[in-house]
Amino acid sequence: MSNQTQILFLGGAGYIGGTVLDAILKHPKVSEFTITAYIRSAETAEKLKALGVNAVSGPSSIVEDLAANSNVVINCASSDDAAFVETILAGAKKAYNRTHVQPVIIHTSGTAIISDKAMGQYAEKIYDDVADEAVLAAIPATARHRAGDIRLAAAHGEGYVKAYVIIPPLIYGLATGRFVDAGIQNPVTTSVMFLDAIRQKRGLFGRIGPGKNVYATVEVHDVARLYLTMLDAALERKQIAGGSAYYTAVDGEVTLGDFTQAVASELHNAGVTDTEEVTEVTAEEAKKWPMLAMLGDNVRVSDTRSRSLGWKPTHKQGDFLIKIRESAQFYATSGMYKQNKFVGWVA
Repeated sequence: MSNQTQILFLGGAGYIGGTVLDAILKHPKVSEFTITAYIRSAETAEKLKALGVNAVSGPSSIVEDLAANSNVVINCASSDDAAFVETILAGAKKAYNRTHVQPVIIHTSGTAIISDKAMGQYAEKIYDDVADEAVLAAIPATARHRAGDIRLAAAHGEGYVKAYVIIPPLIYGLATGRFVDAGIQNPVTTSVMFLDAIRQKRGLFGRIGPGKNVYATVEVHDVARLYLTMLDAALERKQIAGGSAYYTAVDGEVTLGDFTQAVASELHNAGVTDTEEVTEVTAEEAKKWPMLAMLGDNVRVSDTRSRSLGWKPTHKQGDFLIKIRESAQFYATSGMYKQNKFVGWVA
């Protein structure tokens, strides 16, 4: 390898990944980085190349070779693809065996690891990324996102990688940057699309129970700054927690009832729907569409570990509902609702 820091970026065309990649390309030390973006779609990779990004495409198997030649891997691709994580780790192990320097992996998981079964009835415990470290590390592999996290923790423990896992909560805000401007990156949070996919299937927006359950929130550009904070700390080889430790980012909370109603009202105001009514999901619907259960869970976290690195949000409690209405309005007026990719999830 050269003296340049070789960074492999995965998921650079996504809502989170595009925002993070755009932020890294604006990093004050970007001239010291050689960044390669792996994109599954050859068409999308060509669009990134047109913007000056070193993008490659192909089967996921090539990621092993790319990781084997990288100092840092930032994974903003699917957090539930454990096989993909194993491919990354296989490449990272090759890099370590050759250089005897531990590659850094910054991986995107999610706070859905702590989803409960509140069924929208109540707000539950807040988990802190430091105080509850042992509790979080003991969550079984059957929980959402955990299969990949556990593999990364094991590799970190074996000593051939430095693995750092970020678990963002409910992310909001319209993404901006070169990839949005070029029409490559979706600017709207996937949670809005998921709620509307349910509406498109059942005819009305839905909630689980009374919708009293609570999600922690963070704005998309703020969470991107956490990735940069992690990258800087890792490159400086600071003694920071890795492996089974988690890093999260929080600026406030929202009930799922208020969130769903805000989206329903904006789509109605934009003329997409005939009503802003939100109705309770029936037992039959819940059985038919099991993924709806997550709408009734609590996902409450605090971010002591991330703030100890110097990160803090620029947004605050209350900004979520303002920004989510903006996103829903854009989703409606841009016509994105006509091509909602999540409708297939609610099959």
